[in-house]
Amino acid sequence: MATMLPTRRRTASDAFESQMKWRRLIATAALVLLLEQSMIGVSPFANFGIAAKDTGGDVLRQVIMVGILGMQFLTPSNARPPMAMPVSLLVLLGYCLLTCTWAIDQEIALRRLALTVLVIWILVRAIGDLGAVRTLNVVRATLAGLLVINYLVVLLTPYGVHLASMGDYEGLEGDWRGIMAHKNAAGAACALTVILFSFDRSRLPALWSGGVIVASLLFLLMTDSKTSIAMLAIAGATGAVLQLYNPRHRSLVLPLVVMAGIGLIVLAIMYVSVIQNVLDDPAAFTGRAQIWPLLLEYSGEHLWKGAGYMSFWQIGNESPIWTLTNNWVAAEVGHGHNGYLDVLVTLGLPGLILTVGVLFVWPAMKLLYSVDISRARRGLFAALMMFSFGHNMTESTLLDRASVVHVFLMIAVILIHRLSSQSAGAHQAIRQRLVQFADRRRMAKMRARHARRRRFVPPAQTGAEDGIA
Repeated sequence: MATMLPTRRRTASDAFESQMKWRRLIATAALVLLLEQSMIGVSPFANFGIAAKDTGGDVLRQVIMVGILGMQFLTPSNARPPMAMPVSLLVLLGYCLLTCTWAIDQEIALRRLALTVLVIWILVRAIGDLGAVRTLNVVRATLAGLLVINYLVVLLTPYGVHLASMGDYEGLEGDWRGIMAHKNAAGAACALTVILFSFDRSRLPALWSGGVIVASLLFLLMTDSKTSIAMLAIAGATGAVLQLYNPRHRSLVLPLVVMAGIGLIVLAIMYVSVIQNVLDDPAAFTGRAQIWPLLLEYSGEHLWKGAGYMSFWQIGNESPIWTLTNNWVAAEVGHGHNGYLDVLVTLGLPGLILTVGVLFVWPAMKLLYSVDISRARRGLFAALMMFSFGHNMTESTLLDRASVVHVFLMIAVILIHRLSSQSAGAHQAIRQRLVQFADRRRMAKMRARHARRRRFVPPAQTGAEDGIA
């Protein structure tokens, strides 16, 4: 019987596959650990408190995140280069770094930004090594495991429900939170679980995914997280509509969006008195109506620069909120309960425009233009983005380190960048035009510098030519 000798090609292929297995294993562990830190953290059963004066940060959490980063550096990189950070995210994070130069407490701002960069970099590296299918499978398995843990904590311990004796607000008493710090975080996790198991689940057994969806909906209702409940319905409808969308008919999308925007404006004008009464009510939106005017007042005075990255809340007595009020908002609230207003007061109007453009507009354009992204997956990404977009109307998670909704938004955005880069579509032409425009500007600057050098004459030579020397 003839024996088959290993060829050079076969040996190289085996080595490549062996290295990729190690990279996928490490990427899976890194992604699971990051999701655990985002949704549970280092203090399970912790009492949710608004530490308005806490500026030190969680040292153990930072050590764990750095450990995850170090673990990814151990992966062999000679098999295939790791996924590069999308340029748009680099620009946004660079602008955040710029705002740290005028932040009130630069050390706190830089530390918070470093953790945000760390989270995004870990996600980029893990998603690049795993690919879309494996990434979504790992995320779904982690969310299902978290759901089981949450139910066990509620059923077996007294800590899975908000209790007044634990120092929680009276309005939270009786709401489920499971192992998570707050019912709003638990509600968001349950809503995201429903979305992940409702879209692009062709490879999942219907009974399994249906059971997870029902269990998540029940837990979500018991959290009484109104924002997550409302946004789940809107995000689900958005994802369902996008599953019917064909990129080749994208010319019809803009008129529909414009018509929908005009309709919303007309409704707002018709019910302006009702909206005004709601906003004037101090108890509206569970007290948020008392927070937002303060943010708008500060942004009017610091429109272009803001306070610096994450430098409005929780930096001690120097927090700008103390210059606006000294009531319960300054003493007990840790964020503005509106992600866009929080970005406005920290990064200024340019930062807000850049943030919305990088995290929502450009990924949405890529999603709509990419021809090769499947309809089921397009619906999933659209639902995740819409949930985050609406959730930030009453909560603040944009660019907020390892917060649950921010992490899942970044997963969707990074996956869109990865898949759209491999897909044909109009977004490739737009990207090419931007690259050509940047190249033309770069060449123009180089030619201008070269012309200035040719016109420059050393002073000594000039004096000789003028007869002075």
